[in-house]
Amino acid sequence: MEKVLEKEDWITVENGTIATPLGFFADGKHCGLKRKRKDIGIIFSETPAEAAAVYTMNQMQAAPIFITKDSLAVNQTLQAIVVNSGVANACTGKRGLEDGFAMRALAAKHLDIAETDVAVASTGVIGDYLPMEKVATGIASLDAKSGTSADFHEAILTTDTVQKELTLQAEIGGKTITISGVAKGSG
Repeated sequence: MEKVLEKEDWITVENGTIATPLGFFADGKHCGLKRKRKDIGIIFSETPAEAAAVYTMNQMQAAPIFITKDSLAVNQTLQAIVVNSGVANACTGKRGLEDGFAMRALAAKHLDIAETDVAVASTGVIGDYLPMEKVATGIASLDAKSGTSADFHEAILTTDTVQKELTLQAEIGGKTITISGVAKGSG
């Protein structure tokens, strides 16, 4: 019987990032959705990773939720998450769905992976359409292998005042495992 890890089994990795786990990378760039700050980012895994998602219970769900649900319905793995900030792609109807699927396709092509291995997330102004020319240029500029997680962090911020990330390690069966997370939100 395997040991269940308890809170005290985990150690916090100082200066850990979303790219600390082996085979994970991140990057963020400015593509013009916001005036000056980075506004498009990506997290990339060299191999498909088991994935799960929790979605809002709100009846008004933004287009990226439907795109990500579509990706996870295929095999419950992902290799990338592409995120933009500045435009939420919420309350945008059919065009919002089309733009979200296009965003997923652009990221998949850029990384040379299957479209269904990409999740999409957007945050920002509700009701505005994504300026897809800027989004496409931004995705093309992302360097999933040599970018920095700090740039990714900045790219997902909207009204946040601090970056939020945590990296933990524990030993399972004599091997060290690493789990990292990053979040946004001003609350």
